[in-house]
Amino acid sequence: MRKIRVLFHVTHLRRGGGIETSLMSWLRILDRDRFAVGLSIAYPTEDMESVYRERIPEDVALHILGPEAWLSHCRNLKIKGQLRWPGRLYEEVLLPQLRKRVFRDRIGGIADNYDVVIDYDMSLARFAHGFGKPLIGISHFSLSQRLSASKRKYRTASRYFQRYDAIVAICDAMRDEGRQMFPALAERFTTLYPGFDLVETHRRANEPANDIPDAPYIVSVTRLEETQKDVTTLIKAFASLVKRHRIDESMLIVGEGRHRAELETLCDELGVRDRVRFFGFTTNPLPYVRGARLKVLSSKFEGLPTALIEGLIVGQVLVSSDCPTGPREILNHGKAGLLAPVGDADALAEAILRGLRDGELRDALSTQAAMHAQTFGVNAFGERFEMLVQRMFEKAA
Repeated sequence: MRKIRVLFHVTHLRRGGGIETSLMSWLRILDRDRFAVGLSIAYPTEDMESVYRERIPEDVALHILGPEAWLSHCRNLKIKGQLRWPGRLYEEVLLPQLRKRVFRDRIGGIADNYDVVIDYDMSLARFAHGFGKPLIGISHFSLSQRLSASKRKYRTASRYFQRYDAIVAICDAMRDEGRQMFPALAERFTTLYPGFDLVETHRRANEPANDIPDAPYIVSVTRLEETQKDVTTLIKAFASLVKRHRIDESMLIVGEGRHRAELETLCDELGVRDRVRFFGFTTNPLPYVRGARLKVLSSKFEGLPTALIEGLIVGQVLVSSDCPTGPREILNHGKAGLLAPVGDADALAEAILRGLRDGELRDALSTQAAMHAQTFGVNAFGERFEMLVQRMFEKAA
């Protein structure tokens, strides 16, 4: 039986992103007896070479749409926040339409060699569609949080969403948002939890790592970007625990981002700078998760956060903000981890304190976490993915 040829597309690969981590997992775990896999990337980045090149399986055919400097150089400067005039004029005004035409022609030729195209970050349909084969978009974030406040963004999304044969939400809550917000496209929204290799995740968690704290600590693996994340509330909650409850644990924040300086200043202002360590980025945060007494995710909104799922697989005691969307489903509605209202530092502190000090609760949460992790395993994912692709072929027939 001929293998189904699947082409994934993503704009770029940047370190520390949940989308990138999830994509690497999909590329690795798809059954090679059933699927042949390709990956299209619009822009090459430094992180693609230094972080992700070795993580892309060798049998994945790699296609770069814009390897030339005139197509990608200014975009990379923009990604790093280093784009200045007149580069901004070139990147944002003069180049976009020409680049779209170039990318459209190139992806069209590449897609001819595949049976199904998966737009992994929902960027491809903006410049290319109508491949004569199923086009599936993957939505990674809460649609209501991204689109409700802007009629322009909603109208734009509605236009692009019509170009997909299926829109895959990575959790049920996000799927339900999509169906409610775009009723005319309701039948195209479906759910597919990302798949994770549970054995590989445990192996990575047991790898040796430098600078794991000797004393007890709380860990948060996050991007230091306060437009979506909410490390501010986490720091306030931790400061409260230090001052009011005299906890012994320090806090380790693993991740990087443009708001790091502001968050470090907040630690100074709250008098906990000596108890909070900003570790920075690492390609494998799991040994630090495994060694912690508790793991926290504090966000304003999410999709289906990879960091939380990996904590679930490792069997860690987990606390998360109950943000849209994802954490409630990952934590099995509070059975596999504790939830606190978004932006409520006192409630987050109380949840962390319970997770640290209630031994019976800790055991119950860890047991439930290990059991619920099977929901995100390879076998469950493989079955759901094959059913999705088969539905697309039947729809196109």
